[in-house]
This record gives sequence, C-alpha cells and structure tokens, in this order.
Amino acid sequence: MSSIVSIKELEIDPIEASDLRRWLSDQSSRREPLSSGYQGAVYLYEGPSGQRIIKEALGSGLQYRIGRSMLRREFAAYRRVNGIEGIPHCYGLLDDRFLVLEYIVGIGFRDAQLDNAARENFLQALLQIIQQMHAEGVTHNDIKRKDNLMVSDAGRPILLDFGLAFMRGASRESLWFRLLKRMDYNAWIKIKYSSATENISDADLKYYQPTFLESGFRQWRRLWRTITLRQRRKIRVAEDSKAGKNNKP
Repeated sequence: MSSIVSIKELEIDPIEASDLRRWLSDQSSRREPLSSGYQGAVYLYEGPSGQRIIKEALGSGLQYRIGRSMLRREFAAYRRVNGIEGIPHCYGLLDDRFLVLEYIVGIGFRDAQLDNAARENFLQALLQIIQQMHAEGVTHNDIKRKDNLMVSDAGRPILLDFGLAFMRGASRESLWFRLLKRMDYNAWIKIKYSSATENISDADLKYYQPTFLESGFRQWRRLWRTITLRQRRKIRVAEDSKAGKNNKP
C-alpha cells in the first residue's frame, strides 16, 4: 500500500497546541458548535495560525468512550488520506481528545449553483478523490450525507467527516473492504444522476453495483422512522403547510 504521509502520528505545532489548549479550557471563549450529534461536537477555532475545525467527543460514560474511540479511528483514517486534494488536512489529535482539522471555505453541494460543465468537472474530481482514497486503503461510507460534500470557492469538491471510515488491513483487500468500496462508488453514481439510476451512461455502469447492505439500510431507515414517528411528523408538517396555503385569503 502506498502512503502519502509518514505512518508516524501527525504532530501539532507546540505553540499552536498551547493556544488550542488555552482556548479549549476556557469555556467562555468557545462559540456555539457549528454542529453536534451522536459523534460529538464540531467547533471553529480562530487563532494566530488561522482557522481550524475542532472535533470533540461529547456525553459521559459509555457514550463518551465510544466517541473518543471514534475520534481515534477517524484520526487514523485522516493519517492515510492526508495530502489528497479535496480532503481537509489533519493537524493531529490533541491530547487524545480533540481532532484538529483544516478549515476550508465552501458551500454545500446541494446548495451550489453549478452549470453543466462545472458540475461535470466537480463530479470527475470527486471520483478521483474516491479512487485515491481507496488506493490509500480507506473507504468513506457516508459520501451522500448532506453536510459531507461541499464545493470550494474554486468549484472543487471537499469531502468531509471520516467518522464512519473503514481502513484496509495490511494484507490484501478483504471482501468487506471491496464491498464498502462499491458503496462509495454507488454513492457517487447516485449523486451524479440524482438517484435516477436508470439514466446511468454506459461509461459509468462499471461504478454502480447495488449491494445488499444498502438495501438493508434503506429498510432499517424506514423502520426507524416508523418507530420514532419521524415519518408521521413529516406528513403532519406537510399537511399543516398545505392547509396554511389553502386558508390564505
């Protein structure tokens, strides 16, 4: 397996590390997180060296231990893909608690207004990122998620959040790794064709191979929405919105 960076752990500049520790320890200096969820919270830090994204595990007990473990795993994935254009640079895992990443200005892919030529260039560049990532022994597994794919100011793809990434072992590719690679390519196809897979060109057919995992995940997601009444809430919101429009004078 090739390696873009040394396998040794990335080290944050000591001066910047000191500034980060001071900022992180002072709760009053922290802004509201950019986002938060089951994996933890994401903050934007602005210091002498520039802007950084800081990811931190939240919660307590088992939840916190799982979050810390996921951060370490994400750090290991970033170590492998550091240097691939379109993936934020990772500066290190500060004190085994805070993942420090490059901040890149961009807009969400779904919100970007790209003409046909720009969109095609964007998607081809994204395909190259996926191929390079796989060559380094990493699958992303969450490319289609709304907040994970952005467009830079230059119109280039930015692939974020390796929290669910899977890494190939030292031996040859396992069946599981090949399966997850297929899922990354399937995600690329669905993004390119807006999930209208019946329109896939002959040239792109080689990148689309539906897996049983994806089918099972869709069924699980429908079940979860039913259990949590999320689907009912969506229907109720739509009905309320429609009723509001009909009641307008």
